[in-house]
Amino acid sequence: MSSTIPIPVANLVASLGANPEVAKEIQNLLLPDYDVVHMCIDSTTASTELPALCSGNTDTAPASGLGSNAGKPAAERKVPKAVIFGGGVTDEQAQAVSQAVSAVAPQIKTVRVTREDIMAAGATGPNPEVIVKVLREKLGALVERGEL
Repeated sequence: MSSTIPIPVANLVASLGANPEVAKEIQNLLLPDYDVVHMCIDSTTASTELPALCSGNTDTAPASGLGSNAGKPAAERKVPKAVIFGGGVTDEQAQAVSQAVSAVAPQIKTVRVTREDIMAAGATGPNPEVIVKVLREKLGALVERGEL
């Protein structure tokens, strides 16, 4: 008798951050629990790409070339359930992108990691390990509430 053990599926997220090197490291450190499918590096691009993707339109590949959707055909791209905003993103940028996403995909959750969050967690700058620790706490709270 054979039995199969279900393979856990990563929670799908997208992100807007200011630093591509830090974003790539965060993407790797979040695996296997969280799959950053689409990464934006500027808010103008995020204001266009993220609402489209979050509403289910997978035609647009990440202009940054970052995220697990990069290089995949549209039919294989995944739609995130949450959008992460990094510490290098201003409140105004996060709000504008959040509003654009929620206008077309109100079910999408947003998670904001501020510079203050990172400093309070012990970092003195953009430390990917500390950022991921804070992100895991915030994303984990969504998972516990059944929102992600």
